[in-house]
Amino acid sequence: MNADPTLSAYLQHWGARAVPFSQAAGEPLFRSPLIDQALDLLQQSAALRSVMVLSGFNGVGKSALIAHWARRLEPKLFQPVVITHATLSGLGLLCTVLAKLGQTPKSRRHQNLLLLEEALQRLDRLTPVLILDEAHVYRPGVLDEVRLLLGLNLPRQHLFALILAGDPYFLDSLRLQSQRALYSRISAALALAPLDRPMVADYLTQALSHVGIERPCFEPATIDLLAAASEGLPRLLNHLARAAWIEAGRSRSTTITPHHLQPALALVPAVKDKISSHS
Repeated sequence: MNADPTLSAYLQHWGARAVPFSQAAGEPLFRSPLIDQALDLLQQSAALRSVMVLSGFNGVGKSALIAHWARRLEPKLFQPVVITHATLSGLGLLCTVLAKLGQTPKSRRHQNLLLLEEALQRLDRLTPVLILDEAHVYRPGVLDEVRLLLGLNLPRQHLFALILAGDPYFLDSLRLQSQRALYSRISAALALAPLDRPMVADYLTQALSHVGIERPCFEPATIDLLAAASEGLPRLLNHLARAAWIEAGRSRSTTITPHHLQPALALVPAVKDKISSHS
């Protein structure tokens, strides 16, 4: 039962188990050829202890994709270390990695490097997979520290796999001379693209099916408007589709029309800003 009685009434109206487009735990990943390619490259990068960059616009689904993949890594083979705090210093990043590996960080870098070597040795045959989300926010010095940690400055196989997720311009920033050493170690780079109109329709169908709604609910014109307003970004698409679903439930409609979507266009700031800039 939903904690909000109004939402509970909408669930009953639609015959749904949960509110759709809420990115609840357990919701299946939307698959496309590009998503499948990204999953393959992530898996290969982990197995080979190599460096991969996954880029894309804010809201395109990088974090959701990586989280989905990391949760499904074979625990007998891999030890994922996911860090989402992109404002960390070099020392802060090192301390966070140690803490996630079960170590108590020290105040000095050389002590922490020794601890890291010990922690990695304890993993034995497990491959550590360091995942840095929002990597484009890190200062250059921090990324250089990550490069040095890859081999602790030794000419041998990387000590861990490194997955960097950043905005579309992140790879360009790594091309700069100050980051060329890290750039030259990247074995794979892939940019996630927004969903096109047919994919938006499939995305909506999957999300509805996940909560028990198996029939078509969105009018084709509504899907067109959703695809245009969200620009194919799943995060915005979720916001808009959920608001339209609620609005249709409020009016006791069993079909979601462009009329039900209009209030959402004014409610979601990122969409409202785009509409205002084009008016």
